[in-house]
Amino acid sequence: MTVKKIAVRKLVEFIMRTGSIDEGKNSQHTAQEGAKIHRSLQKQAGTGYEKEVWLKKQLTLADETIQVEGRADGIITSETGITIDEIKTSETPFEDLTEGLVNLFFYQGMVYAYIYAESQELSEINVQVRYFQTIEKKITTTTRKYSFDELVSFFSDLMSRYEGWLVFETNWHQIRNQSLKELPFPFPQYRTGQRELAAAVYKTIYHQQQLFVEAPTGTGKTLSTLFPAFKALGEGVGERIFYLTAKTITRTVAEETIDKLAKKNGRVKSVTLTAKDKICFLSERNCTPEHCPFAAGYYDRVNDGLWDMLQEEDQFTRPVIEQYAKKHQLCPFELSLDVSLFCDVVIGDYNYLFDPVVHLQRFFEEENPNNIVLVDEAHNLVNRSKEMYSAEISREKIYTVGQATKKSFRKLRKAFNQVDNEFELIHKVLEEKNTNYHHQKAAAESLVNRLYSLQDLMKEWLAEHPEDDNQEKMLNLYFDILRFTRLSEFYDDHYETTVEKKQYDLIVKIYCIDPSLFLQQSMNLVGSTVLFSASFSPLPYYQEVLSENTESLTYRLPNPFPNENRLLLVHNNIQTTYQKRQQSLPEVVKSIEALVKVKKGNYLVFFPSFQYLDEVAEEFKRTFPEYNSLIQASQMSESEREQFLANFDGNNKETLVAFAVLGGIFSEGIDLTGDKLIGVVVVGVGLPQINHEQNLIKDYFDEKNNQGFSYAYQLPGINKVIQAAGRVIRQMNDRGVILLLDQRFNQASYQKLLPPSWYDRKIIHRTTEISIEVEKFWQKKLADTSASDN
Repeated sequence: MTVKKIAVRKLVEFIMRTGSIDEGKNSQHTAQEGAKIHRSLQKQAGTGYEKEVWLKKQLTLADETIQVEGRADGIITSETGITIDEIKTSETPFEDLTEGLVNLFFYQGMVYAYIYAESQELSEINVQVRYFQTIEKKITTTTRKYSFDELVSFFSDLMSRYEGWLVFETNWHQIRNQSLKELPFPFPQYRTGQRELAAAVYKTIYHQQQLFVEAPTGTGKTLSTLFPAFKALGEGVGERIFYLTAKTITRTVAEETIDKLAKKNGRVKSVTLTAKDKICFLSERNCTPEHCPFAAGYYDRVNDGLWDMLQEEDQFTRPVIEQYAKKHQLCPFELSLDVSLFCDVVIGDYNYLFDPVVHLQRFFEEENPNNIVLVDEAHNLVNRSKEMYSAEISREKIYTVGQATKKSFRKLRKAFNQVDNEFELIHKVLEEKNTNYHHQKAAAESLVNRLYSLQDLMKEWLAEHPEDDNQEKMLNLYFDILRFTRLSEFYDDHYETTVEKKQYDLIVKIYCIDPSLFLQQSMNLVGSTVLFSASFSPLPYYQEVLSENTESLTYRLPNPFPNENRLLLVHNNIQTTYQKRQQSLPEVVKSIEALVKVKKGNYLVFFPSFQYLDEVAEEFKRTFPEYNSLIQASQMSESEREQFLANFDGNNKETLVAFAVLGGIFSEGIDLTGDKLIGVVVVGVGLPQINHEQNLIKDYFDEKNNQGFSYAYQLPGINKVIQAAGRVIRQMNDRGVILLLDQRFNQASYQKLLPPSWYDRKIIHRTTEISIEVEKFWQKKLADTSASDN
């Protein structure tokens, strides 16, 4: 017999919650902090107190056996009877809580009271809410007495209101599973390696393992991972898929793939999560009921909105979410999170799983082996994860906000001054060392402790001064400090503390050099994780920096495209190191022209920096003004990016030479198929700029595995090169030339980092050879291929 388990807290919050979204009154304490306070209060309770009592109740609802279960914080036995103890913690004073929220606390206790009273045959029982206000450390205790008949009526009404949702969910899962069992592959045939990849992904999900996949551009990675994940859902192997990406364009590809499978009658409900600031309807986001009509009364309307959506739609893309949010006057971001509870696929950014501050608590606070995670373009996770687990704090920003609010209550002024005093002590260390930069393995504990105190007082000020002109500045700083203090809790030997003086400012940063342990802890919360990328070479490097699972699997697919459709040249006599750039600049310009003059078309030329790009582009335009040129700006709006790409028309009658940066918005994730792009030039090996943080990475991995320079500089650089080169061949019938300008590509230390499929690269020693080789290439007949371009 299958029993559906429902957590007491989730059930009560979903059915009974009322009122408004109010970001200023949300608790910012972590689950660990809350648990610590719980343990302290439980310890103080004395004799007759039984803590963490597991309670459950089985019943039949809508012809299905369900089990309502949860852990009561405590049960008190005394002369006055039995009391269920419900402990809650937050920064907000008890008297400022809404009546609806206080009632919600009691509703949760009432479910426990009903289950316990029934099992013990009690005629009446008390429910006690102990509310711990963390700033003042004030405990407010409120007790209500209930007869068993009252609790029976309450519980019956609760389950009656939940029954419709249960029926919907049960029926939907039957429809979904049957459709996915019968789901055919959506194209007449697989691409080369696609079937094998799909099989590897299915086995990984089935055995709840971790898989690293290098699948070259054109393999159809999105379909090859989603299709087997869908089949696994249909077989009851997992309950929800999380498709995580770094860029909007890859989220769009996931949506399009789901749509293709839906057209083959693959029924799933999917939601795409968009960042709060991007999807907010207000011109300036302010998540309080006083300022936002979509936050005011949100919980009074949300279930009606959810029911409407779930009956009418399957794919909840951003436009669909916005449509229903406006219809029911609901916050679109919160609506997307709430509908995700009913979705089979959740598409979103990496941070929804991996970021310790903003991850989705509703899914990833506890381990759930039924969750399946697919991580797209996972090479991006290397730098992103360092950002997620790092945080910095600015002395100037703290001083500015402190001055603006110096008329506030004395405790807050004192806290600002104490933090500034800590910065002054740090500043003296820099002066003594006669440097603008300092790093150390030890944490800045004294500063962190002062920030904790300031953070609590700022939270109190924000709640008491909602209309103050400095509210926004204070709120922004509050979140900076909150992130800093949260991440300081992770501080260990994977971190270093850095201090940098920048003009009149002093920046203290806790920098995560190696987040692999923390990423692994996140992945341990789910059943299976598949990380895939077109540039995962060498795989052992990515296994090490993204995971601590020594049993993780690897899989590499061959390049699906015929090599004869692609010419790969390496110029062995050009040096692009910083010291040699001016000297080699004329030869770089001639090499670009030697490529583009052979055949009219569109070309992309990539550089390691904007400065180098500008120097070469200017010289190219001066020397060869007959070609149309296009230059990527350092800051481009979304419309400017679209216009940049719109210039790559396959029907252009003149040659276009576009200059862009490696690792930028045009070097990965864009599809310029057919004649839209016929050649790519990569200037240099893409090494990151030498800086303090890259050197910290170098020193760390030198000590760990004696590969510091490779891990800090070479591998990140080559990854950018591979991604940029991958722009030129996107489909089976695409043809194009890749030209690498740097003699280092022919050195053994770099050759071993190149993809295996680049074995056929041709080494040239003179610029004149470029035109000769390229002319021969374009005279060759297109390789015959019958594989589909799915």
